[in-house]
Amino acid sequence: MSTLDSLLQDASSFVVSDFGFDIEQSKLKIYSFDDWRRFCEVNPFVHVFDFGVYVPVSYSAYVRTNSPFLISDIFHEFFGHGLFVEHSQIGKRLTEIIQNNGDEKSFMFKKINPQEQVFGIADYNIHNYEGFAVWLEALLCEEIGNKSVFEKKKQFIHNDYLVLLDYFNQAEESLTRFGLIAQMGFPKYYDYNKVLNVFRKIYGSKIRNVDFVLLRGSQKPESDIDLFVVSGNESRNFFNGWLDIYEVNRNQFEDWAKKLDISITDPLFSGKLIYGDKNYFEKIKQQIQNQPITREAINHNISEVERLRRYRTDVTHEEESRKEYIESFSQNAEQLSLGNKPLTLKKLQEIYAK
Repeated sequence: MSTLDSLLQDASSFVVSDFGFDIEQSKLKIYSFDDWRRFCEVNPFVHVFDFGVYVPVSYSAYVRTNSPFLISDIFHEFFGHGLFVEHSQIGKRLTEIIQNNGDEKSFMFKKINPQEQVFGIADYNIHNYEGFAVWLEALLCEEIGNKSVFEKKKQFIHNDYLVLLDYFNQAEESLTRFGLIAQMGFPKYYDYNKVLNVFRKIYGSKIRNVDFVLLRGSQKPESDIDLFVVSGNESRNFFNGWLDIYEVNRNQFEDWAKKLDISITDPLFSGKLIYGDKNYFEKIKQQIQNQPITREAINHNISEVERLRRYRTDVTHEEESRKEYIESFSQNAEQLSLGNKPLTLKKLQEIYAK
């Protein structure tokens, strides 16, 4: 058992290092064959030849000792399902439904409406649930030095699970590992490199048109990741449930910067540069700080209030991110008319909190 304890500790250390969170509530119960048989008799949803099972309502992973793939089974049930249920938005919702005697089957087996659920990789939550577990099982076996165990087990795994594994591996390739975890609705612990790697994957060759990228927002694990992008591409807003990209065409950016548009100056002076020429970025900020306040700038901020209010439910897609600034445009116009240049939402909040 000491070897097993060591493997579990290694797996836990890897999960914390790579994902930023660990098992907190889940319990691991390893049964002898006789105890497993009795467990299956009491719980008919488990078959005696199953490798293991996880029960969300009790946060418990059950595996049988006579399995030739015991450590792989534990990685699947305890870490795969345990982390999913404890930390992902989908898993938390599943547990809530079960605890309140809700329609668990509908939640798991009904095709997902992306308007109602933004998280997940697969089209059904049962596939998100099992897909993540088999993906993490394979990953931990490889990272902890048990790859051969999982390779042998693959001969006994249902083909549906192997298809899910391939699907999740492809998602990891296209989103990065951090991006996959975020898309599954887990809390996001990251540095600038992880965010930039995801950005590079999403943009591909289009990144050649990008002037600079700013990381903004609270940067809390449960919050969206907010990026402000200036590029030669068309202005647009991209949101996938956890990543919010507000992209502005460089010509539009230069025009609005001269007009001290608060939706432009705020990310410039409150965000963190993670991609682009630092000297060019600082030069732009200096130009904005030095330029005079013009009547055109005041009128621009006033007109944005009126326009966004008038067309609040009918703004173009690239203007979605600007709707949150409606009140701030008004406040910014007022401060500009007084000869002040707030530049950031935080400064406006400080002024109007007095």
